[in-house]
Amino acid sequence: MRCKMVKSKLLASTIIVAAAAAVTAAPVSAAKLKLGGYYEQWVGVGAKGSGSALNTFDVKNDSEINFDFKQKLKNGMTVGGRMELEGNNQTSTGYDESSMYVSGSFGKIQLGNNDPAASYVGSVKGVGPVGIVKSDARRWVGGTYQVIDNDNDLGMGDAQKITYFTPKMGSFSGAISYMPDNSDGASGDSYTSETSGNSDGVSAMGKISGKMGGSKYSLAVGYSTVDASGTDNSGWNVGVNVSAGKNTFTVFSNNEESGTTDNTDLGAAIKHKLSKTDTVSLQLGVAEKDAAGTGSDQETTVITAGYSKNLGGGVSFQGSIFNIETDNDSGTNVGDMGVVGGFKVKF
Repeated sequence: MRCKMVKSKLLASTIIVAAAAAVTAAPVSAAKLKLGGYYEQWVGVGAKGSGSALNTFDVKNDSEINFDFKQKLKNGMTVGGRMELEGNNQTSTGYDESSMYVSGSFGKIQLGNNDPAASYVGSVKGVGPVGIVKSDARRWVGGTYQVIDNDNDLGMGDAQKITYFTPKMGSFSGAISYMPDNSDGASGDSYTSETSGNSDGVSAMGKISGKMGGSKYSLAVGYSTVDASGTDNSGWNVGVNVSAGKNTFTVFSNNEESGTTDNTDLGAAIKHKLSKTDTVSLQLGVAEKDAAGTGSDQETTVITAGYSKNLGGGVSFQGSIFNIETDNDSGTNVGDMGVVGGFKVKF
């Protein structure tokens, strides 16, 4: 009943906004298109770990191009969107999120494959090529690790959905998403009518933000629920961000229950600006999986120290020193360190 009510209200509001935009005379010029993105190139030394990596030295890169379009209509509304093209996907098209939005005084309605509302709670802020969220360290040390996460998507991920963002009302803002099914959750199925898997996903987020003296703060809470082939999975997450002068402190907590598996993630980071061009950070993350007596429980802890130097023109040199530890029921426990450095270019 709850999902049906959310679905009905989101669909009704979407149709009303679309109709309002449609009756507006078309602008003379086409929508403006902007290109952006990044390219990262890293070299580093990790460890063989329990996975017996072939080489402890490695070279890795990552890249993405964003296509952003935007057009303001004569009635004051704005229509825009983004398509993301990922590099290093030799076996697929490489397209990631793709969505559009309509915004105005009522807030913003976003349609397409994008993150659910709870993922906007926020993450930790740090510098360097190795962070704690998504556990970048595991790419440099062989083994099996529990991924540290904070998006509370319950498998909804980038599936097609409708998300409504409220306008800011004083210090409060919020968002709510509805995902009919997991279509477009994998390559080539954007027009597929799903017959199994996740459905009727609802995700919500509320945030309070403001200023206090010379400091800025925000506190956000998210909740998600989804029907996973007859099983109701749910999750919650919390994010806190406090910045004062040259220091920024961030922390999050995330819990997702999927059937008999309970995943809990915690993260904290402090970032300090040394000068106009130099920044350092320290991050700590912990992920625990409780698989209810299956013998596959996992716990992973990552500590990483990062450094970034702005070289100008969107180019920065960055480096990280990290330690990753895992405690698995299978006995494949690992405690290893690594050093990674390289360049990141934003454009």
